[in-house]
Amino acid sequence: MKSTLWRNIFKSITGSWGRFFSIIVLMALGSFALVGLYVTGPDMQKTGEHLFSQYNAANITISGDYGLDKHDRNTIEKAKGIKNVEYGYLKDTVVKGTKTSVRIFSKPNKVSKYQVVKGRLPKKDNEIALSNKLGQKHKLGSTVNFTEKTDANGEKVLRRHSYKVVGYVNSSEILSQINLGQSTAGSGELKGYAIVNGKNFTSNYYMTARLTFKNMKNLSAYSQKYVDRAQKHRNELDSLLKNNPQKRLTNIKKQYQSKINQGNVQVKNTENKLAAKQQQLNSARQKIQNAKQQVATKQHQINAQLQQNPQAEFSAQIVQGKAQIEQANAQIKQQEQQYQKQANRFAEQKKKAASQIKENRQKLNYAQQTLNSLEKPVYSIDTQQEANGSEGYQIYDTVSRAITSLAKVFPVFLYFVAALVTLATMTRFVEEERIDSGTLKALGYSDYDVIKKFTFYGIISSTIGSAIGIILGHTLLPEIVNHAYSTGFTVPPIELHFYPTITLIALLLGLISAVIPAWWTAKNQLREKTADLLVSEPPKGGSRILLERFTLLWNKMSFSHKITARNIFRYKKRMLMTIFGVSGSVALLFTGFAMLHSISGMNQRQFGDLINYDLIVTKSPNLKSKQNDELNDELHSSGVKKQTSVHYEEMSKVAGNDKRRQTITAIVPQKENKLADYVKLEKPSNHRKINLKNNGVVISQKLAKLLKVKKGDTITIQDSKNKSHKLKVADITEMYMSHFIFMNKTYYHKAFEKKATANANVVTLRNGSTTNTEKEANKFMKLDGTSGVVQNTSLSNQINTIVSSLNQVMITIIIVAALLAAVILYNLTNINVAERIRELSTIKVLGFYNNEVTMYIYRETIVLSILGIFVGYGFGYALHQYLLAVIPPDNIMFDSTSWSMSFIIPAAAITIVTVILGFFVNNRLRSVNMLDALQSVD
Repeated sequence: MKSTLWRNIFKSITGSWGRFFSIIVLMALGSFALVGLYVTGPDMQKTGEHLFSQYNAANITISGDYGLDKHDRNTIEKAKGIKNVEYGYLKDTVVKGTKTSVRIFSKPNKVSKYQVVKGRLPKKDNEIALSNKLGQKHKLGSTVNFTEKTDANGEKVLRRHSYKVVGYVNSSEILSQINLGQSTAGSGELKGYAIVNGKNFTSNYYMTARLTFKNMKNLSAYSQKYVDRAQKHRNELDSLLKNNPQKRLTNIKKQYQSKINQGNVQVKNTENKLAAKQQQLNSARQKIQNAKQQVATKQHQINAQLQQNPQAEFSAQIVQGKAQIEQANAQIKQQEQQYQKQANRFAEQKKKAASQIKENRQKLNYAQQTLNSLEKPVYSIDTQQEANGSEGYQIYDTVSRAITSLAKVFPVFLYFVAALVTLATMTRFVEEERIDSGTLKALGYSDYDVIKKFTFYGIISSTIGSAIGIILGHTLLPEIVNHAYSTGFTVPPIELHFYPTITLIALLLGLISAVIPAWWTAKNQLREKTADLLVSEPPKGGSRILLERFTLLWNKMSFSHKITARNIFRYKKRMLMTIFGVSGSVALLFTGFAMLHSISGMNQRQFGDLINYDLIVTKSPNLKSKQNDELNDELHSSGVKKQTSVHYEEMSKVAGNDKRRQTITAIVPQKENKLADYVKLEKPSNHRKINLKNNGVVISQKLAKLLKVKKGDTITIQDSKNKSHKLKVADITEMYMSHFIFMNKTYYHKAFEKKATANANVVTLRNGSTTNTEKEANKFMKLDGTSGVVQNTSLSNQINTIVSSLNQVMITIIIVAALLAAVILYNLTNINVAERIRELSTIKVLGFYNNEVTMYIYRETIVLSILGIFVGYGFGYALHQYLLAVIPPDNIMFDSTSWSMSFIIPAAAITIVTVILGFFVNNRLRSVNMLDALQSVD
């Protein structure tokens, strides 16, 4: 059983707990970073994938400016490989008495279903299920009331606006609880959503179509294959719908022209009726005038007769004539009274009708103008990442991809440093056990048995350490990230999966780091004769160093400093190990703190320095004079600090490694000299001001990187109508969030062959707080002349969510790097003391004081640590720049400027660890038994 050998093996462990646990910690830290960063991104993605699969989230979503008619639906259903297609309605509303904007969807049956958190889905037409976040304000069983804006025709989409709350749900499309996207109601920023039965919508056309495809069923939504197939289906649908916009426009114009014509006919009929009534009144008045004339003639005849024969006054003829006149006057009076009543009634009717006719004429004229100005509708064909309200998906995807990118670099460097120190530790362990190895060999144990001692030690320590790191990596880091983003997303808690490949890699790397060097060193050592192994290895001889050639400097150095200089180069392997160990720790700490600054600093740089506006208020097309006056009054209200007119347009471009469609904000100022008050265009390298030119556009830095273009190159983008335009890049401006294009009116007219109309206003508020920004945005959204409001708080919240998640990861990495630094310095110091214990005992016998003995050896550690710090800055800076290039998503760029604390904190951490270990070394050397250390082992 070789019990003596095994007792010796276990004694080697129990007799060096410090070294044993340090190897465990090194392997645990390396494995934790390697496994944790590797599995967190996939765990997040698998959580999302299961959500999308369980609720059959749409692969492609289609919507049209004027809805989707029967012809559109027939065209869509011709696409190849469709598994499910479902049409639906939606309407942006506001909770009555609040500024809370809620998008009400029709309840789906198959595609993009909802997760019921509490209660149930609506069954009756008067029932509603609210997004879970809204459940905090509206209890189950309560009634919620909404208000909605009328559409361009003055009509409302919802049949009812009061519903009973029967459930709370989470969407499989809208994942964020912070940034749900833009809204046409409330403050312009969506705050929640709800679902009702489709019968509650009065629209004659569906508003959206959701499609799933057979060949995308089992694909990860985060895979490149999924993106490629989605792009292929989108291209096919785009081709199928190519001719539909013109047909749709023709049908709409025909349909609404018919209604306008009917309206004109009705107005004309009303006018004709008024004219006929007026004619009737005129005829009645004429009849009365005729009757009066007849009575006057009769009276004249009687008067003439009486003048000729006064005695005939009482004759039957005269009496009868007077009676007839009296009767006629009575009839005329009655007719006049009736006429006056009819005339008065008609006057009121005419006044009312004239006002109504005027109003209807104005409405019809406005409707005709609107109809004449209608352009071909745009069909938005969006993938899962681009659909309406997909901001949450984008943020979630961004965080998972950033962590996955981080896993490709950071743990490799960290593990390399940990493995390097472990290698040195195990090599020194074998050298310390030289005499024991010789003894075992002298007792008849084979080389295999002796080597078993070291391999067992390495296997046990590395396996325990790797196992701890693997377990924590699979559980702790994913939970840390989940905690960071869980409050901002409706995604279920992160699913923890076991990844055998990375587990085996971590175990294998642990074995390679701890076992292979021990095996190799022991094997080479056992090649010596047994008698030689029973004698301590002679110390390395000293030699002249390069510094001694500089006699002026060398002669001024003290004895202790000369010894330190010689010993540094005497033990070259330890020197390099210390420098690389310290530099590795400093590099990791520097990178961690630099990344923290880069991640959190971009928000301040973007919205504190570069962008100084709070809102972009877009105007409704075909603005009426009254609407324009109302909008101008609000733009000059007390809450607005300053504002300027711009042409605002959302453009797009397929770019990036994943070939995803990027949304680009194009801004054309009406007054170029005013733009700097709202947006600072600066060169990324030197922050010099950029002016708009007549020969090109200024694009944001991240967009330039995605498109791989530089100043003077040409790019092709699609405008809001999906029409392609070529633009020359006149300059590139610093910007960290979203993609921007800036140009002046002259170049816009040249590139787009039309004038840059002032369709929006950039607004800076007196109070730019989130609460007040929403309040002011709500005021603008209430105006009929406003089509939408873009708030900077939306972008800022999006950045904050990403920053919060990535900061948690970087803080974890910083803690790991700090622990690694402590363990590395502890191990290297231990090795240094153990290697030179006889030397230290000798100088102690010669009369050196305890502190002098400590500094005799520790001065080298201090010097090498200082060198390691400066080398670490170099490695850290390079690693930081590399991470800045690979981690940020397509629409975000981290701040690359240096942060002073990134230099100070790592140096301070190494200094603190070094000082603490100095006390440890001093105490250890005080307790050394010099006789035992110096006694012969022959």
